[in-house]
Amino acid sequence: MTERHNPYDHPADTWLRGSFHGHSSEYSACASVPLAESVHRYSEVGAGFFSLTDHDHVTDLSAMRSQYPELVFLEGFEYSSRENVLFAGAQVEALYEQSLEDALANAGDLLTVVCHPRPHADGRDYWTRPMLEALGTWPDGIEVYNGHYGIEVALAKGRQPLYTAFWDELLTAGHHLWGYANDDFHDPADFDNAYNMVLVDERSAAGVVRAAKAGRSYATTGLLLQSIQVERDDIRVEVDAPCRGAFIGPEGQQLAQGEGQSFNYRAGDEAYVRFEGQGESGRIFLQPLWTH
Repeated sequence: MTERHNPYDHPADTWLRGSFHGHSSEYSACASVPLAESVHRYSEVGAGFFSLTDHDHVTDLSAMRSQYPELVFLEGFEYSSRENVLFAGAQVEALYEQSLEDALANAGDLLTVVCHPRPHADGRDYWTRPMLEALGTWPDGIEVYNGHYGIEVALAKGRQPLYTAFWDELLTAGHHLWGYANDDFHDPADFDNAYNMVLVDERSAAGVVRAAKAGRSYATTGLLLQSIQVERDDIRVEVDAPCRGAFIGPEGQQLAQGEGQSFNYRAGDEAYVRFEGQGESGRIFLQPLWTH
């Protein structure tokens, strides 16, 4: 029997909802929604944290913190002078002034996430495995779903929101990267399209980042996790609504599938196993369970 690391096996019991990727019209020319409206929208949907990642700019969130004390605010930016990477945390310096290699090396406790990795709308490669391997410092994870790229306008331009095939390519190569879902809000149609549920031991920016960097989160477009239990080779997952669920292994191989709300899989010697599901309420992507 094989021991598997379960990142959700943690005494914390507080789940916070939020996206790690979004923009304000004040500091991102591509965005149409002002910061104050964005925060209000997040508050209305019951988010627990809010992260702003304007392009190559750390936006001051102090006024929003005083108006919405119930929300945890993360500073951040989207590195945009080349293929994009998110940087988010309690306090974020202007690392976008450095090369991307140096920015990642100097990120410290910040959460770093590869954005909408591939394919690019114009058909060229965007992020590839060799490009990521050449950085020298690996980000914490990648977006496995980007809500902004899933709206009608983006789809019409050839953009795609789902990146699990690339995630599996990286995981199969032995790179331990977590998966995140972000709405990447630019426009009113983006909000509530994708988000993360993060299991925190502290309701603070540092607590959110610490949990996300440890894999105590899952990516979703609406389908929610009820429980996950891992006992050696036995993996049991329960979600909050009926869906088509599958356990995925190296090279994206579908190891087992089914329909319903409860799913079981007895793992073999796979280097990792992850679960994903899709139903009327949306998608869910759990973090990979790696062998020790």
